[in-house]
Order: sequence, then C-alpha cells, then structure tokens
Amino acid sequence: MPKHRYIWMALLLTTLACQQPRETHRAFYHWKQRYAPSSGETAMLQKLAASRLYVKCFDVDQRGDKAIPVAISDFRAAFPDSVFIVPVVFIMNEVWRRNDTTLTHGVARRTAALLAHLCRNIPPERIPEIQLDCDWTRSTRDAYFAFLRAIRNEPFFQHRLLSATIRLHQVKYSGGSGVPPVDKGLLMCYNMGDLRKPGDHNSIIDPETLQSYTGNNRIIQYPLPLDFALPLFEWDVLFRKGQYAGLTRNMPVADERIFRKSGDFSYTVMKDTAISNVRLHPGDVIRREDSRPDVLRKAAKQLSQQRQAHAPVIIFYHLEPGILNKYDLHELETIYSLFG
Repeated sequence: MPKHRYIWMALLLTTLACQQPRETHRAFYHWKQRYAPSSGETAMLQKLAASRLYVKCFDVDQRGDKAIPVAISDFRAAFPDSVFIVPVVFIMNEVWRRNDTTLTHGVARRTAALLAHLCRNIPPERIPEIQLDCDWTRSTRDAYFAFLRAIRNEPFFQHRLLSATIRLHQVKYSGGSGVPPVDKGLLMCYNMGDLRKPGDHNSIIDPETLQSYTGNNRIIQYPLPLDFALPLFEWDVLFRKGQYAGLTRNMPVADERIFRKSGDFSYTVMKDTAISNVRLHPGDVIRREDSRPDVLRKAAKQLSQQRQAHAPVIIFYHLEPGILNKYDLHELETIYSLFG
C-alpha cells in the first residue's frame, strides 16, 4: 500500500476518534437543609439522566474555641435509586485559623462520625465519593490540608473517593494556594466577581472573568482531575448610596412604576416602597444577577476546551424547583452536551 494511503488512513481514524462523544457524568447539588424533594425535582434528575446527587449534610463552624456542626440536614425522604449520593460538608475557613494539628484530627473524627450517622440508611455502595467544601487561604492551608489527610483514615472514608471544592483563584494561583491532598477537585464556576462592589456587572457568572482565571491552560495543567460546577440560581443585590446593603430575591424589577432600568443588570428605585419586608428608597439600586442559558453555554464551551483526560462530573447548583422552572429542559441538556 502506498505510503500516502497510510497517512490518510491515520488521519481518518484520528478524525473519527475525535468525533466520538466523550464520557461525562451529570449531577446536581442539593443545598437545602431539608431533603423532601418534590415530584418535579425527582423528574428533572431522571429527564436529564443525572447519575449523581451531591447532598450537603451539615456545616462546620467556629463557635468560641470549638468547631461544631451546624445546619445539620434533615432527610425526610429516601434518595432516588437512580443516582449515586455524594455527601458534602461545608467547613468555614475560620475553623482553621488556630492552625492546631490536634484540632484538625479532632474535627476529622467528629466530622466522619456525624457523616456516617446521617448516611446510615444509604446503601454503602451508593456512596462512591465524599466531598469537603472549604475556601481555604494561604494562612489556613496547612491546617486544612492536615485535616484532609487525617479524615482519609476514618472508617467511613475508606474505599471512597475524596474530593474538595476548588475556587477559581485557587487554580490561577495554585503555587501560593497549594493543591489539596485529595483524589480530585470540583471547580466552582460561579460567584466569580465581587458581590459587594457597586457597578453594572454579574458577580455570579461572567465568561470574561472565567477566562481571566482559567486561561493559558490552567485547568489542563492543574495537578488534580477537576469536575465542574455551574450555577442555576439568581439573586438581587441592593445598593444604597453606592454601598452594598444586602441580598434580596424576586424583586419586581419589571414594574416601571417603581424601577427604572439603568444598565444591563441594574434597576434604580424611583419611589419609596416596601417589597417583601425590604424598604426601598429613591436612588437605591437593585442589581439583578442570574445564570442565563446563553452565558452558561459560553462558559461551558470555555471549560470544555480545557477538559482533562478523565470523565468529569458536570454539576448544576442547585436542585431547586423555583429555579428549575425558569429553564427549558433542552437548555440544560444543551449545556451538559457541550462537555462531550
């Protein structure tokens, strides 16, 4: 066979291989304190063929000189048989400020024990992974990483993957932030701007900001396999006299009797009014921040171009009927499909 025929055959096989769909795993976060899903939530998992549900079980907070569990979840219903369950624990960064190795081992034992208790009715084979969520800093890194190493030795964590959430700044500045001693990371692709900074921007998700953190192949080069979490939520940010004044929700910004559109995301209050126990004054500004499908698609395309050589989990945050009703099933399916 002529040499050029071999070359063409190799190119054809390479092209066909690139056209094959790449495996991914679909998932949702459940971040409410009570698990009592509606039929709509369960149906959404099934319609989108989600294979995993990441369930927040409790927070760990610093109270006085003790690290204690708070916001412990109340599981009122059995989890769907169609999904694996990934228990998640959110740990306040303040817990590690004492940088006490004895403390880290104690927190590890108590965290594992409470997780085991909360998950006692879930068949062990349906819990392939446990996730720990903490926005550590350079000053708390050593204590937190010691905690991660300690908790691996607890019985409930044996023979399971251990994952940790990774913020965008921890990818961009991985040299200073360090890389947690876990099996894989979950890159949180939301809350990427300064919520408290006035101005006409969306702090939940912005493709340009995402690119500034992940450009130059930072995801590909990150030394842990990374899964991706994308937002499905919205909120209204209130500013008064140019200063951040808190978060609100479901402000009727389309009501021209009260609000005047003053930017891509901003609405200026025109008269004194009270909405949902929130008092508004003329000149106040509401910044409506959301997770629009077109923005999610753009972010998904950016992330998919840096997919590492593993089958990532793509997680939507979070499973909330009021939010899910605002998305067409096809829109979410399209975003999932962009990863392969």
